[in-house]
Amino acid sequence: MVTVSAPGKVHLMGEHAVVYGKPALLSAVNLRLSVSLEEGKPQIIAPAKEVSEVVSYAMDIVRKEYKLDRLPNFKVIVTSDIPFGFHLGSSAALAVATVAATMYAVKKLWNPTVINQLAYEVEKKQHGNPSGGDNTAITFGGFLWFRKELEFLKSIWQLPFRLPKNLNHFFLIDTGKPKETTGEMVELVKLQITNYKLQMKRLFDQNEEQTRRITVALKEGKEDELLDAIKIGERTLEGMGVVSKKVTLLIRAVEKAGGAAKILGGGGRRAGVGFLLCYHRKPATIEQLCKPYGYTIKRITLGGEGVRFDGK
Repeated sequence: MVTVSAPGKVHLMGEHAVVYGKPALLSAVNLRLSVSLEEGKPQIIAPAKEVSEVVSYAMDIVRKEYKLDRLPNFKVIVTSDIPFGFHLGSSAALAVATVAATMYAVKKLWNPTVINQLAYEVEKKQHGNPSGGDNTAITFGGFLWFRKELEFLKSIWQLPFRLPKNLNHFFLIDTGKPKETTGEMVELVKLQITNYKLQMKRLFDQNEEQTRRITVALKEGKEDELLDAIKIGERTLEGMGVVSKKVTLLIRAVEKAGGAAKILGGGGRRAGVGFLLCYHRKPATIEQLCKPYGYTIKRITLGGEGVRFDGK
C-alpha cells in the first residue's frame, strides 16, 4: 500500500482576482486528506461519488502522462479532515494526493513540480478556468505568493517565513455549504467583468494592494495592519458580488467586535459561503456572535506542510 496526504488551503487574499492575473496569498493549513493505493480488486472507497470520479480522472491523467496502456488494478481509499465543497481546497488536495500516490505506485517517482502540473489538469476538469493557485499551495505547503502570468507561465514564490506567534489567532466559521459551485461563482465574476469592466478593474487593483499588505503584516507580525487589510480586501470581494447578504452582516459584527473575517475561495450569493477565515484574539467572543446563526467555529494553524509521502 502507498499512502500520500495533502493539506487543505486558505486564501488569505486574492481569490477571484487571481484568475485575471492578480496575485494571491495562500496558505496550507493543518487539515489533511489521504489517498491510499493497494494492488488488488479495483474499487474506490470514498466519502462521495464525486470524489470517486475525481480519483479516476486523476489516475488516468497519470496513465496518459507516462504513456501507459493501463494501470494496475488498485483498491483506493480516501479519507479526509477537509470538508468537501467549503472552499478549503478539498478538490485540489484530492487531485494532488491522488496524482502523487499514483505516480509513486506505478513509477516510483516523487516530483512535486510534476505532481503540481498534473493536479492542475485535474482541477481544470473540475472548475473550468482555475488559477492553479490551490493545487500549488497544497503541493508545496507553507505560505505561497502566486500569480498566473499566462496559461503556460505562473510566478510561484514559497515565502520564507513562518506565522509569527503573536498572530496565531486564526479560525474558521462554518456558514454552511454554498448553494453555488466554485465554477458557478467564477462564471459570475466573469459576467461582472463583462458588464462592469472599469468597476471590476478598480476592485481587482484594490484587492492586489491588500494582498501585499497582508503579506508584509504576516512577515513583520503587525496585527493592526493585518486586520485592516483583511477588512478592506473583504469589501473588494463583496463588491465583486460573491458574498451573500446574510454572511456580510456577520462579517460586520466580527469587525465591530475588534476582529476581521473574509470569505474563502468562491464564496456564495444565496446562503452560506462555506467557511469564513476569521482573526480574533478571543474565539469565545466570535462564538457568541455566531450563535444566532447556528454557525460553529474551528481553530486552524496556517503555514502547514505540503503534499507528503506517508509511507508504504
